[in-house]
Amino acid sequence: MRFGMIVHTGKPEAVAFGKELVELFRQRGNALLTDTSTAEVLGCPHLGQAGYMAAVDVVLVLGGDGTLLSAARLASSFGKPVLGINMGHLGFLSELDADSFEPALERVLAGDFTVEERMMIEGRVLRSGAEIACFRALNDVVVTRGTFARIINVSTFIDNHHVVDYKADGIIVATPTGSTAYSLSAGGPIVEPLLECLCITPICPHTLASRSVVARPEAHVRLVLNSPGEEVMLTIDGQEGIPLESKDVVELVRAQVTAKFVKVSGRGFFDILNSRLREQRF
Repeated sequence: MRFGMIVHTGKPEAVAFGKELVELFRQRGNALLTDTSTAEVLGCPHLGQAGYMAAVDVVLVLGGDGTLLSAARLASSFGKPVLGINMGHLGFLSELDADSFEPALERVLAGDFTVEERMMIEGRVLRSGAEIACFRALNDVVVTRGTFARIINVSTFIDNHHVVDYKADGIIVATPTGSTAYSLSAGGPIVEPLLECLCITPICPHTLASRSVVARPEAHVRLVLNSPGEEVMLTIDGQEGIPLESKDVVELVRAQVTAKFVKVSGRGFFDILNSRLREQRF
């Protein structure tokens, strides 16, 4: 089994543990392959982004939930599972921490693990009928007003049926995985991550009658921006941004690929949820 590794190089603790893993794998006669930025910091082999992703069986991810989100999006294009090792604060998506890694590694090498597949969203932005951007998200796609803009108006359609015109600070379309992220803060439902659906939730809506809508996974969601002169941004997993203009159309569907997560700890979603709720770590 060949392992790749992505490290949040801005976290000293992640870099330090990454160096320990390089040495651990060297002693076992099993090299770790990495992306270029990680290799420069850790001094280990790399094949370029596409090269190492194609060559490995499992991708180790050292960092917080943000690092794991970006790594899972990348790995999904190659059908590779990721194993998250938490070096951040929340660690909702990560499977392990540094202290529990070595026994977990033995289980992975012995084939004693499962792979959990999670739904993703694919989308595109149309301007005057022409596609100007396409993207994939694991957590959520958010259309939100700029810093000094007024509330925005977003017409929401499901399968070409008009559902509602949201007048709000923005709108979130989340996967079940993303239901415990920004969507939860906006009042959206908590959804078990192995379910498949699209959760549509307004951010600070103008009226109390505006509520979340949960659509089936096969639904085609279309958002039409009706806010001339306002600064509006579309964000993907809170990490990538696309400026929007009035009359732009955002089309969202279930992605054809899934994000794959290695599971070895035995911790279930509700175990993690319960601990986070008790610790108030949301």
